[in-house]
Amino acid sequence: MIVIPDARTAELYAQWSRAGARTDPAEAEPLALDCVRRLAADPGGESAHVWVAGLAAMVRYLAWRPRPETARAAVAALVAAASALDATDCGHEAHPYEEELEHLSEDSWGSVGAAADYLIGEHPEHPRLEGELCPGNVAGIARVTADVIAPFSASGIPEAVPEEHAQSVRDLKEILNDYPVIEPAPEIESNTGYLSDHPTRGALAGYVLTQHVTVPYAVHRITLRPVFDAMIEGLERALGLLGDAGGCAHADGEHPDEDDLYYESVAEIGFHVRSPGGRAELAGWLDEPADVWVCPDYLRGLAEEALGELRSAHEELFGVRDTSGLDAAFVRPDGHLDIGALTQTFVDADDLDDSGVAGQNAGLWAARRHAEATDPHERLVLLHLALWAASVFDLPYGVGREVRALLRGIDPEPLDHDCPHGDGHPDADLRESGHRRKVFKAHLDHLYAPAEFGAPEGAYPVDVWACASLLADWARDPIVAMDEQYEEMDEEDDDDGSIFR
Repeated sequence: MIVIPDARTAELYAQWSRAGARTDPAEAEPLALDCVRRLAADPGGESAHVWVAGLAAMVRYLAWRPRPETARAAVAALVAAASALDATDCGHEAHPYEEELEHLSEDSWGSVGAAADYLIGEHPEHPRLEGELCPGNVAGIARVTADVIAPFSASGIPEAVPEEHAQSVRDLKEILNDYPVIEPAPEIESNTGYLSDHPTRGALAGYVLTQHVTVPYAVHRITLRPVFDAMIEGLERALGLLGDAGGCAHADGEHPDEDDLYYESVAEIGFHVRSPGGRAELAGWLDEPADVWVCPDYLRGLAEEALGELRSAHEELFGVRDTSGLDAAFVRPDGHLDIGALTQTFVDADDLDDSGVAGQNAGLWAARRHAEATDPHERLVLLHLALWAASVFDLPYGVGREVRALLRGIDPEPLDHDCPHGDGHPDADLRESGHRRKVFKAHLDHLYAPAEFGAPEGAYPVDVWACASLLADWARDPIVAMDEQYEEMDEEDDDDGSIFR
């Protein structure tokens, strides 16, 4: 417990310490304005350290939602005090506040702002150290406090990136470069949690920047719904914290254009902007005015853009797709399958472009058609199409859960018995190999419509394609793969229906 010799200062400090982000402005504003007025009246005076300590103690309130004029006045008084106090040549090469900088990560709410209570009192178990009351140290605390309230408002803060932020930058860069050392999905989901209910402007800006720069990787590499849910929820919260649009002081074209920046640079900015020492480093190498990176209007645009991409990907990966329009492409006027068009969609599919989505949708359409079809022969072909899709495509959960439901209906019991066909089954590589899709297409075309499509080399009779052992064998690996890939989503949806778990 700190011991403050002066009774009046001790009473004030008790009041200052209670002024946090949740404090009613009716209580906090008079306390903050009193400190501001006293410090502004004599920024380099003998009592300056008391009022600097007061504003530092109330930094959580001042960094959240004080009256704008109060925040501006506090920053102006703190910067003036830093300048006045620095005019005294103390002779110290370093000051105690500098040792704190590498620990001041604002996304950890407990470490917002520099400690300043020792300026007005002493902890009996920790006697006051040399230089703690030095004007240069008080000036440093004033600068840090001003910078927390209004990022980049105070120059002269030493560069010091917290190690946890430096490590997060390294991890994120590795992920974005697609050479991660750690598991990307847990790291990305973990990053969504670094947003308090009352963040500083720097912490909120850093959160939006890192989420925005992560979106392209998440959309193209992550297939876990909880990660998308966490990113969407976090950005929705960030938008609410940013408030309504308007009030931006920047001219047209002054906001950064991320298309002109390498994503590694944005990843660094996104973490460095969350601490006074990190912002000091940023200010040294940014070409544009540093404060544009914490502009609420700019950040709001990034958050809305990121949310739009995430919601669209969420729907594509995990939503229920509408395949009703594919009837016109895959069903002939006489009601029979246009098997040539259907299998050609599989042949043409490439997971790296829209044709891959078309292939996924064709597999989903086949699974749904199977549920309604009554002709056993058509159902057999549709089942093989669903098996094909599950084997050659990386099916997102929204598609795969329906395809898997069909495959789960295949009886695994024949796997425990010898098959009368012996080694007379088609090689699984025929179905799984991307290089043999045209060959497999020829087999399925002939299987469905032998009168229309000639028999390919090594054609198999219908009873082989319908063999219970073959179907069970071909279904097992895709089901196991999907069970592993969908484990987290299955747990959320209370799905434990796999026969191979």
